[in-house]
Order: sequence, then C-alpha cells, then structure tokens
Amino acid sequence: MSVALFAVLATMAVSCQKENVVEPNPTTTEAVSIRTVQYTVDGVEQFITLYGDEEWDVFVDKMMSLARQGYDVSICDKSIVSHGTHTKDVQTFTTTSQSEAKAWAKDMVNQGYTVDTTYKDGVYYCVAIRK
Repeated sequence: MSVALFAVLATMAVSCQKENVVEPNPTTTEAVSIRTVQYTVDGVEQFITLYGDEEWDVFVDKMMSLARQGYDVSICDKSIVSHGTHTKDVQTFTTTSQSEAKAWAKDMVNQGYTVDTTYKDGVYYCVAIRK
C-alpha cells in the first residue's frame, strides 16, 4: 500500500509542476522616416511618399538619372518644416559626378531647400533655393 500511495503522490507532484513556457521574443521595430516629396520633371509636378532612407536614396538617384537624360528635375521634401529666416537663400553646386550631385541634393533637401538639377555637357548644375 505504501508503494501505491507513493506512486499516487509522485504523479500528483509532477502534475503540479510549472510548465516551461517559451515566450516569443519581441520583435525590434526600427523607426522609419516617412517623407512626402514634391517633385517636378520638366515642369510636371507630382508627389510621392517614401518610407525609409533606402527609398529616399533610390528616389534621388532616379532623379539624378533623369537629369542626366536631359530632364529638368526639382525635389522638395514637404515633410520638413523650415524654421529659418524668411529671406530667400540660393546655393549652387556643379559637378561631373552623379554621386556627388546626388549627395549634395540630398543634403540640401534635408536642410529644407528645394533643389533644381539639370545636366548639360557632362556637368550637373544644382541650385538649392530656400524661400
């Protein structure tokens, strides 16, 4: 009888033990920058919403490629609110390198400028205007 009692108590003890619960790891969410960009290609105005830096990079690269093909392009990030002075500021930049033109345009747009880009005779002409 003591063996039977021991077996019953042992079974009850096992059933009262906590179960190992495996909880899923919480996923890490990265903050994604969202940009509403106003752009023109040969005077035709359009808007696009870009999610993250990769989409922004690809978009500006596409705009520089369009400029190289002979289109006049303009880019303005409508998501950026300018808190600067209300005087018109114009910056210019010329280069033969598409990657340099792209980097400069991205930097100026990030500062709240509208950047116009044309390409002629192997040179990118970039003009940044803050109104």
